[in-house]
Amino acid sequence: MSLSPSKTNLSLSAHQRPLTWLTVIAVVTTAALWGGNPVAAKYTLMSDYTDYGLPPITVSGIRFLLATFFMLIWCQFEKSPWKITRQQLPTCLIAGTLLAAQIGTFTIGVQLSNSTHTTILINTFIIWIFGYEHFISRTQRMTKLQVCGCTLAAASALVTLLIKSNADSTTPDTSDLPGLLGDCIIVISGALLAAKILFIKANLKTIQSGTLMLWHDLIAVIWFVLIAAYFERDQISLDQVNEQVVWGLIYQGVIVGGLCFAIQTFLLNKYSASRITVFSFLTPIFGIAAAATLRNDPLSLWIFLSLALVAAGIYLVNRPAVNP
Repeated sequence: MSLSPSKTNLSLSAHQRPLTWLTVIAVVTTAALWGGNPVAAKYTLMSDYTDYGLPPITVSGIRFLLATFFMLIWCQFEKSPWKITRQQLPTCLIAGTLLAAQIGTFTIGVQLSNSTHTTILINTFIIWIFGYEHFISRTQRMTKLQVCGCTLAAASALVTLLIKSNADSTTPDTSDLPGLLGDCIIVISGALLAAKILFIKANLKTIQSGTLMLWHDLIAVIWFVLIAAYFERDQISLDQVNEQVVWGLIYQGVIVGGLCFAIQTFLLNKYSASRITVFSFLTPIFGIAAAATLRNDPLSLWIFLSLALVAAGIYLVNRPAVNP
């Protein structure tokens, strides 16, 4: 038997390498920033209880127009080309269309639900990724402990959802109450997000991450402009834009749509999607904290149980394998 590892083994070993502390810090930071995204979206969207805000597809378009400008700068920093080849165009078109569908449903869902339910339900995308990598691609075969960790992390979201559902009825402003239609749309958005992440990861060998992110942002913006021009043209007015709307758009576009997506794509090129995205189970914790601080959502001591569950789940999923 040859002593030299095969290329496949090398690739699999690199794919399953343990996370460094710097990587953990980067992923937790992006999870925290993503947690604030539904809250920022709430401040930018039209509501029956405020005179300010824009319709959802318009918000999505502005958000990723800002993200596109960010990615132009990121590509310069990463030394990724702005141009793509004719062979790379179909990949960019599919990625951009997936992004437009995912962000469009996300923003509509936020408008019809509240920031707390959104930050919990959008993270159902992680379950789809685990299932795909374990059962289909077989690039991340989970041990029993890792399955247990995933279950604990998912339980933390369920605990949080049940707690917040009980508290929602006390919210004086019904624009921050969840709605069944909005919640269902967010779950669909989560499934689309999983599909987009897996598609992007599968194509990072044929196109650099920065270039792919730039073009998938740009194509999504084109979709948003066309849809908003047809459906939302009469709902857009500069009189509805105040300081909160502007800062909310900047946060969604530059911080989340630009920086967070760029960091995630960069890390997906080095680690399995499961190892990176499991940290997204932290996002509901950060999201609920942001909602409590900025949208006056009530906190509960049970949130600490949720945090303990998610911390245990992340540890078990990323626990280094012990060689016999």
